[in-house]
Amino acid sequence: MPGGRYLKDRIGLYLLFSAAILTFSVAVLVLPYETVYVESRDGLMLFLAVMIACVFVFLLGTMYNMLIWMQGKGLVGAPERRLLRAMSVALKVVVSRRFWKALGVFAKDGLYLSKLKGRSRLRWFMHLLILGGFALMFVLDLVVTFSLDILRYGPMIDEDGWAKMWVRDFAFDLAGLMMLVGLSIAAVRRFVFRPKIVRTELPDAVSVVFLLLIVLGGFVLEGMGLAAHMEDHTVNHEYSFVGYLFSLATPPSVSEFYDEFWLVHGVMSALFIAYIPFSKLFHMIATPIAIEVDGLVSKEVSGA
Repeated sequence: MPGGRYLKDRIGLYLLFSAAILTFSVAVLVLPYETVYVESRDGLMLFLAVMIACVFVFLLGTMYNMLIWMQGKGLVGAPERRLLRAMSVALKVVVSRRFWKALGVFAKDGLYLSKLKGRSRLRWFMHLLILGGFALMFVLDLVVTFSLDILRYGPMIDEDGWAKMWVRDFAFDLAGLMMLVGLSIAAVRRFVFRPKIVRTELPDAVSVVFLLLIVLGGFVLEGMGLAAHMEDHTVNHEYSFVGYLFSLATPPSVSEFYDEFWLVHGVMSALFIAYIPFSKLFHMIATPIAIEVDGLVSKEVSGA
């Protein structure tokens, strides 16, 4: 029965969605967070609750976008069924030799933006800094969280550890600086020079300003910790080269408000994650992936 098969596909898709949310929620709640610098556990729990809710919205928005793509012109079959097939093909690619080729396509078109490079060097460089910094920070977050809260890796914890200095301090500052420069270029183009080819609509302005505030807030937060010589902020300041500059203009007394500022920064970051599927940033990254996956699905169907 077509109706029964359609219902089965929908149930399967939403079960996967629910499993993803449940897995993320459990992972978030069981981590010890021993290296988080906030003293208020209530503030930490509030942030985690907001983060889980925002990831729920992110996954829901992502699924919505993918279902819309699966309703494209010329596509046959229920969008849920096509999406499940695409996910199945993508999983097969991940565990096959084709993974590195697919990863190369994503890196070239999704992160390096090779097609944009030929049209405008400035736009390409700007987006490369923003997306590259964003991707680097995402990877660093995963590595640091796994190293600190699961492995309890000593060099990542000790203030003199090589991983603490080069990964938690230097690499994070580098990623943040990349985003800060890219977003500053975007802001100047959109709000100062305003070239005719750039149409600044409200969602574009919100994305640039909101992300710029998040990046600046991260450096201000780091500067507060360095200025007050908080835990893990007492030595080797030169590795946090951007945060150190912010600390020079930060009086140590502001550390009294560190917990509140950390919570505001964390909630803003979580809200931006929820907003990603509804922004141009998502389509810029996801479109090359969707094209590659669609090609793989077509090859599998034709070869069947």
